Amino acid sequence: MVVFHTDKLGLSVTFGVYVLMFYADYAIVYQVIEYGKHESSTSRTMQMLLTHVLLIMCIFCHLRAMLSDPGYVPLPRTKIDFSSDLEMVTTTIVNGKKKVQPPAIDAWTPCSKCETYRPPRSHHCRKCRRCVRRMDHHCPWINNCVGEKNFKYFFSFVVYIAIYTLYGFILVINDWRVHYGDDKQTPADKVMTLVLFFECAIFGMFVLAVGSGQVIAILCDRNAVEIRRYGHPKRFPTTPRMVLIQGMCGRGSKLLWLVPCVAPRIPDPIPPSKYASALNASVHNV
Repeated sequence: MVVFHTDKLGLSVTFGVYVLMFYADYAIVYQVIEYGKHESSTSRTMQMLLTHVLLIMCIFCHLRAMLSDPGYVPLPRTKIDFSSDLEMVTTTIVNGKKKVQPPAIDAWTPCSKCETYRPPRSHHCRKCRRCVRRMDHHCPWINNCVGEKNFKYFFSFVVYIAIYTLYGFILVINDWRVHYGDDKQTPADKVMTLVLFFECAIFGMFVLAVGSGQVIAILCDRNAVEIRRYGHPKRFPTTPRMVLIQGMCGRGSKLLWLVPCVAPRIPDPIPPSKYASALNASVHNV
């Protein structure tokens, strides 16, 4: 299912991401690689090829993450009566105020906005107005939620962007080292190279922080929404790390985890018997 959100802020941020990527590609090729006449034509050709391959992978991963279903919970055709479940919500008194106790992390829960039961670890997104399986956050970079079904594409995008910015950063530093004191470059060329340097440095650090957070979330088996609701886990889970990674990147060959043209193989959750009949009779995917 193709997903496309018309949120103005998300579309603006997405447009900005593409502007930065294409500017980096232009600056790397025409201001750094082409200027490096001291290197052989073969070396420059390979550098250009790697630059364009990384750019294509970044764009492909971004489009898959932006246009893919993040794991929307099907909406009901008819309303489901789960008033008894809502009445079982427990509250505690904290500093003189009532605080709703979150349900167990592995429990099926009702959503009063979507009016349906949702699988464990699903959360309602106010931007998408849908419940998303294993929702991490609504990301303006991709103008979409990051959930169970598109996490692989989002994480692949972060990985390729990290490699791309590191590659550009190294090329700029090497160019400055080789051509230090060279007056052949125009002031405009120097400004474009300097802008590329700061773009790679700042964007690279930001991507590194995001990627590190996602890796820790996978290994802790607790995403951003769950950390806000339940807090950081006191210790890493006993589940093997490979199983945790497969839960987000899908089953199958490990070599395909960073290939955006291969969809992650993630099985659909099976509802408990007391919910199954109601869900089967009332839900649809639209």
